[in-house]
Amino acid sequence: MRGSADGRPVISWGAVEQAHQIFTPEGDYLTEWTGMGGPNDISRGKDGNFYVAEQGDDGKPAQVCVRDGRGNVPARMEGRHVHGVGVDSRRDTYTGLTEDRSVGTFVRVG
Repeated sequence: MRGSADGRPVISWGAVEQAHQIFTPEGDYLTEWTGMGGPNDISRGKDGNFYVAEQGDDGKPAQVCVRDGRGNVPARMEGRHVHGVGVDSRRDTYTGLTEDRSVGTFVRVG
């Protein structure tokens, strides 16, 4: 579960449930994001988007799914066994990969 004491929402996720649940800092349920492979990690970029490391599911590959604050998906980046995710100030995305204990990089163009 991740959240903030400064009024930003608290996000809970479960790989088995294949969903993110979003709550107020006080614990009141707001919404749920579904339609994903089991989420392993989540980071929030300075752009306000959430970068979600998802497991492969139903024939879909492991990926980083970008979601805006409403849960819409403006981008997906296919990866190999994505387990962790981080994003820098330029919105370049870094993934922790379980395969070969390596790191993947997605560099923003444009």
